[in-house]
Amino acid sequence: MTATDLDDSSKPEFSSYDSYRHFASRVRHERRYVWDAPVQAFVDTVLATIKDRDVELREGMVLFRAQAGIEYYVSDENQGEQPSGYGAARMKPRPNRSTEGRANPAGMPVLYLGTTEKNVISEIRPWVGAEVSVAQLKLKRKLRALDLSQGHGKSHLNLILGHILNGTPMSLEEKERAVWISIDNAFSQPVTRSDDMADYVPTQILAEVFKNAGYDAIGYKSQFGEKGLNIVLFNPDDADVINCAPYRVTGLEVSFKEIGNRWYRAENMNPSGTPTTGKSKKTRKAKA
Repeated sequence: MTATDLDDSSKPEFSSYDSYRHFASRVRHERRYVWDAPVQAFVDTVLATIKDRDVELREGMVLFRAQAGIEYYVSDENQGEQPSGYGAARMKPRPNRSTEGRANPAGMPVLYLGTTEKNVISEIRPWVGAEVSVAQLKLKRKLRALDLSQGHGKSHLNLILGHILNGTPMSLEEKERAVWISIDNAFSQPVTRSDDMADYVPTQILAEVFKNAGYDAIGYKSQFGEKGLNIVLFNPDDADVINCAPYRVTGLEVSFKEIGNRWYRAENMNPSGTPTTGKSKKTRKAKA
């Protein structure tokens, strides 16, 4: 990579619509803790292009958090074991004992919250019949948050396709929009247990960059329901657990889309190379 290929925070301008992908690849596989010039240039340009993304989370705002499992207690009325949500301590991450997440490395806890019960329950990937504790937490002070939901579900390919076909360069604004769409989608991408931990690195770095820039929280869209918004508090002590209830998952909604070309077995192909949908009927000429 030459100096002319670097993102430029002084303009500010990303060198390519694909700058986020290049950054993500470098920090996953080449440079993670000691940044080289391309990584530093990307981070600086991200900070220089934050526009109209500041959101204030008001003091007293109530958000939700879900954890798999519930507790049982024996009531004083001889009714047997009764279900209860986990205690307050269980509904917040343990200091210095947190696991890897989209916005934090292991051992550096943040507090993952959401704006609806549905989206926080969905985020923990429960099965039908699973028991889940859902707590309400109240913000203890006004927080400055960065909105990462503006590019949710969009594709930067719509911005670049015409330029690729016509051989015309993208404008500064178009490249910037494309990069931020990639950032927004990277944070909202669902986390699974089978994910490679290296896949978290790009968003973990950016989360720490945003924290260092003075943000108290970030918000990004949930993939589970259009109304849900995930909120990450960089300091878990900025919210108090005010209650917690036990839930049981009674159903799951599944949506899907085909993401690649379908393959066909050779015996199901026509001589022309096109797939058949069934056996063709033979026709017979009538005798004169």
